[in-house]
Amino acid sequence: MKDRQTTAIVGGGAAGLAAAFAACVRGDRVAVYERMDRVGKKMLATGNGRGNLMNSGDPRYPGGGDFARRVFEACGPDDLRLFWGRLGLRIAEEEDGRCYPITRQASTILDTLRFHLEVPSVSFLTGTRVTGLRRDGEMWRVTSDAGERAFRRVIVCGGGMAQPKLGSDGSAYALLSSLGHRLVRPRPALTPIETDPAPIRGLAGIRVRCGVRVMRDSACLHEERGELLFTEHGVSGICVMQSARWAAPDTVLAIDLTDGADPDSILQALTARRDVTWRAHPAERLLTGLLPPRLAERVMEAAGVRIRDRRTDDLPDEELRRLAETLRGFKLRVRGAKGFDAAQVTAGGIATDGFDPATLRSKLAPGIHAAGEILDVDGDCGGFNLMFAFAGGLLAGWDGNGIIEALKRGPTV
Repeated sequence: MKDRQTTAIVGGGAAGLAAAFAACVRGDRVAVYERMDRVGKKMLATGNGRGNLMNSGDPRYPGGGDFARRVFEACGPDDLRLFWGRLGLRIAEEEDGRCYPITRQASTILDTLRFHLEVPSVSFLTGTRVTGLRRDGEMWRVTSDAGERAFRRVIVCGGGMAQPKLGSDGSAYALLSSLGHRLVRPRPALTPIETDPAPIRGLAGIRVRCGVRVMRDSACLHEERGELLFTEHGVSGICVMQSARWAAPDTVLAIDLTDGADPDSILQALTARRDVTWRAHPAERLLTGLLPPRLAERVMEAAGVRIRDRRTDDLPDEELRRLAETLRGFKLRVRGAKGFDAAQVTAGGIATDGFDPATLRSKLAPGIHAAGEILDVDGDCGGFNLMFAFAGGLLAGWDGNGIIEALKRGPTV
């Protein structure tokens, strides 16, 4: 019988558990270090608790997109479907390629992984923080709260800095930085945006379908469409969170409340409302049926349209023109993106140029791998970040080509 290699996995999240499974398949003895009291806590929050585990559409990775695509060349969506199928988890696909467990419960993902890791060759060290890695001949010494152990391989899956209460506090960056890997400044991504509160007072809880543009001077840095939620301190919603990486105090968020209509057509519609539909009615009714009343009032304020004690037919063309422009771009001064506590993922992290995307091996430290959010890769909402974590974890755990072929041969653990 061949001597079974020993593999340490730092972090018991999505990437770490996938790596543990793949390492088991290849015959390793595995120790999973997790600083929280149990593994997979952050995974339970994905997809609002429904478990958005992957996306079958075109990859959307604002950060590290080239590296992510190369990872998926080795382990893509079809391969991940096979992986989950072999583990017994059925997948349901919804709009925009979002894939969930058939139960629509994130706990199903974690339960499935844990069930297949309940084997003698895998041990979990929860409540244990890894504090150091050092080379010792052909082995790696892992120093942790539980002491020091030697392993042939170490897979660092310690996450980024988003959602620290669920286990990602950035402490794992130092493990790879100490080996020469470069750290790209971490910053919150997929998070709400905080704005000047004055133009949105009283709007908290209102949702609208709209377009959003992050503007600096006259340049559009990023544009999205979707549902926006007004909050007490700014705005949220998927279209906002996917714009947050461009939000800075020197930018403005322009909200298009017209479904992309051009200002001239908006002006014509407002003129018809003034002259026909709402003629002689209070001016505050001009936007009835277009916007919720409180939002309509704030938009008219922003356009400089005084509505108190006025009728719609009192509004001159110039005020309607300003109102049309404001509907096309209701502008909010940005104070910044919310912090890591509110972020779903980290932008930045350990630079990917130090790793082989087909195996996630370190180019600087043989025997070291990294996978998941700890790397400088971040995707949009919709399962992209978990998909990258699972794919990278499988490749790192297997340490080379062949994990998919092994899964095709049937159950292995």
